[in-house]
Amino acid sequence: MDVQSQIDRAGFPAEMQVTTYEEVEGRVFRIRFRQGEIRRGLEILLTDDAMQMYGEGPMVATVLQQLRKHADDGLPVLEAGQEYERLVYVGD
Repeated sequence: MDVQSQIDRAGFPAEMQVTTYEEVEGRVFRIRFRQGEIRRGLEILLTDDAMQMYGEGPMVATVLQQLRKHADDGLPVLEAGQEYERLVYVGD
C-alpha cells in the first residue's frame, strides 16, 4: 500500500505537513504546521493489531480522516521540548 499517495489525496492544506514513520507498536501519522512562531501538531499511532484486525487500507483512511478533522478543528500548540499529543488506534 502506498501510504504517501493516500496522504496526498486526503486534501490537507498546503501549509500542513503530514508524515508517517514506523515504531515498534505500529505506524505513527503526524500532522504539523507553523503559524508564525506558533507550532501546532498531533500524532496518531495506528497499532499493528488494529491494522490486522480491520485492514490496512480502511485504517489508514480512518486515521487520515481523523487527522483532517483535528486540522479543521484546530491542532494543539507545541511548546519547546514538548512531545506531540498522541491518539492511539488499537485492535479489540
